[in-house]
Amino acid sequence: MAAKSINADNIIEEIDAGCLQPALQKVVRVFHQFIRIEDELQGKALAAFDRGETPEELALLQRQIWAKIDKLDPAQQSGLRLSICLTGPDGPVDWHLAEYLILWARQQGLSEQQIIDAFHGT
Repeated sequence: MAAKSINADNIIEEIDAGCLQPALQKVVRVFHQFIRIEDELQGKALAAFDRGETPEELALLQRQIWAKIDKLDPAQQSGLRLSICLTGPDGPVDWHLAEYLILWARQQGLSEQQIIDAFHGT
């Protein structure tokens, strides 16, 4: 019997079936363990999140990140767009957002297991 291949696409099915209800900031925080921080504001967002900054402080950082995103070519925005998730309110990841996050993670070179671990909170 052939071993079942590891495939992050199964996450979509788990979310759609209601078996998995990942929180956006937990997924994004785990992704940050696997990615290279390419921008000073990404590092600031991560540090602020880990310190548990106040909503007011996070809102200021979020405005700074959006100002930078607005100046960048879309191909250069992905890391900042991911990091900005740590500066706003948390919420559940639905199947549509999960598809985006999985695609982004694959484009950044994360393994299927790393993606699965992020969604399962490990």
